[in-house]
Amino acid sequence: MNTLLKFDLTTAHSSFVHCIDDPTRRERMNTAITSQVPPAGTRRQVAAVAATALAALVLAGCSTSSGASTSSAPGDPSAGGDLVIGTYLDPTCIDNQQIGTNASLSVSRQLTDSLTEQDPESGEITPWLAESWEVNEDSSSFTFVLRDDVTFSDGSPFTAEVVKENIDAIIALGAQAPVAGPYLAGLKAVTVVDDTTVQIDFTQPNAQFLQATSNIAMGMVSSATTQLTADERCAAGVIGSGPFVLKSYAANDATVLVKREGYDWAPTSATHEGDAYLDTITFQVLPENSVRTGALLSGQIDAMDSVQQQDEASVSSNGFHLLTRANPGFAVSVMFNLKSEAATDPAVRRAMMMGVNREDVLTVLGPTGATTPGVLTDTTPGSKDFSEYLAYDPEGASALLEEAGWVENADGIREKDGVALQFDFPYFFDGPVVELLQQQYADIGIRLDISQITTADFLTALQSGQFDATVGNLTRADIDVLRSTLTSAGANWYGMSDAGLQSLLEAQAGQPDPAARAVTADEIQTAVLENAYVVPLHALAAAYAVRDGVNDFAFEASTRLNLYDTWVTP
Repeated sequence: MNTLLKFDLTTAHSSFVHCIDDPTRRERMNTAITSQVPPAGTRRQVAAVAATALAALVLAGCSTSSGASTSSAPGDPSAGGDLVIGTYLDPTCIDNQQIGTNASLSVSRQLTDSLTEQDPESGEITPWLAESWEVNEDSSSFTFVLRDDVTFSDGSPFTAEVVKENIDAIIALGAQAPVAGPYLAGLKAVTVVDDTTVQIDFTQPNAQFLQATSNIAMGMVSSATTQLTADERCAAGVIGSGPFVLKSYAANDATVLVKREGYDWAPTSATHEGDAYLDTITFQVLPENSVRTGALLSGQIDAMDSVQQQDEASVSSNGFHLLTRANPGFAVSVMFNLKSEAATDPAVRRAMMMGVNREDVLTVLGPTGATTPGVLTDTTPGSKDFSEYLAYDPEGASALLEEAGWVENADGIREKDGVALQFDFPYFFDGPVVELLQQQYADIGIRLDISQITTADFLTALQSGQFDATVGNLTRADIDVLRSTLTSAGANWYGMSDAGLQSLLEAQAGQPDPAARAVTADEIQTAVLENAYVVPLHALAAAYAVRDGVNDFAFEASTRLNLYDTWVTP
C-alpha cells in the first residue's frame, strides 16, 4: 500500500515552496522536504506507480456526511488567516459536476452551493439556494422556489434559467458526469416557471432526487461555465456562488482558493453569516505519507488528510487533533460476479461472509477505515444494525463448505466435482485489505487469485464480466445507493437476477416518506445479507489531522470538507 503513494519528491519540493507567501514558513518547509527527497534512481519508478494510484483513487472516491469537527478555541471566531492542507491526491480537475474524488469534491464544495443542504447529523434536507420546494405525491415532480439574492463570483445572477442550464450541462457531460448523471436518470423535462421557480419532472417516481440536489456533484455553476466543453471546464475551473473563489490550480502541485467578499447565503447548518473567516485555503499535494506527516509535525502545513496507521501515534502524541468520519453509503464489500461459476453456490458466499475477521481489517486500515453495521455504513441516513450477519466464524464457514460438498485437497484448497474453489479477484484499491482477505479465505480452503490493475483495466473487467469477485463501494448519504449498486437493470456488472430484490430496490425509489423508504431499505439489506450477494467489510473513512488553533474544521453530509465556518489562530 505504501508504494502506491510514492511520487517524485523533486517536483513536490519546488512546487510546495512557491505557493506559500510567508518567507519564514517557506524556509521551514524547504528544510523538511529536502531532507526526505529519495535517491535519484528511485524517482522515475515511484512517479509511475503514483500515476496508477491516482487513477485508482478516482473510483475509490465514487463514489462521500458528518458533523465531526474540531472544537472551537476559547473566544469568538475571528476573520483572517490562511489554511494549508496537505493532501495525498491531486484533484485533477476543478469541476464538481465531472470529477467525484474526495480530493476534487472537497475543493469544489468551497466554490459551489447547492439547491438544498443535507444536515450532516440528522440527514434532513434543508433550504440553501432553494428557499422552498414542493414534491408531488409519487415523487416524480419537484418544484423549487429559489432565493433571489444569489450571484456567482463572475457577478451573474442565479436564476431558474441557470438551474436548467446546469441540468442540461450535466446531461451533455454524459459519462464525464459519473456521479451527477445517474441522479437525473429518467429526466422528462426542466421547466423555467419564472426567474425564481423551476420545475423538474421525471418519467417515473424518483424519491432520491431531493437528496441529490444537496450533493456537491449537483452544485450550481454559472451560466458561463455551463457553456464550456468538459476539457475547458477542467482547464478553467468552475465559477460558483460559494464562499471561496478559485485563485489558481497547478496539477500535482497546489490549488489555492481565496475568500469571496459579499457572500451572504450560507446554508442553515452554518454557525455564522456573511463572508467566510479564512482569507485563503491551499490544498497542497503531498502524496508521500512521510512527507505529509513531517510537514504537519514541523508546522509547515496546518492539516493533512489520509492519516495512515503508522503515523497515527506520532500525530496524536504531538498534540494534533485527529478527525475521522465514515463515508456514508455502500460499505466497501466483496462484490461477486454472480454469473461466474465460483460465485454461484450460496453456501460458498455465506462461508465467505463468515470467514472475514473484520477486526483485523480495521487494524490494517488504521484511521482510514471504520466499522460498518451492514451493507450501509452507519453514517447513511436510515441505516440499521445488521452486524449479526457479520460475525467472524471460520469454523462455521468450514463446516458450511463441508456440508455443501467442498472438500480440501492436498494443497488445502477445496474442490467439488473436480472444480477448485478459487476466485479471479482483480482490484484497484484497498490493497492491504485484499491481501488480508486472501490469507483469511485460504484458512477456510478458498483461494483468491488477486491482481491489482489500473482503473481502465478494472472497468474493462467489470464491463466484460472477466472476474469472479472484487471489492467495491459507493459513497452517498441516501439509501438509494443500494439501488445504484445492486440493480439488475442497466449495466448490471455484478450479475444480479433476483426479481424480488429488484422489486424492493425500485419500490424505495418511489416512496416519498423517508420512514417508509428506511423500512424498505431494511428489507433490501436483509435479502442481500441472507443471500450473501455481497460481503460487507468496512466503511471508508476520512482521516484528517489538524494543528491546535484550527477551529471548526468540519465535514458536510457526504464527508467532504466544509470550511465556511473554519477559523484559525496562530
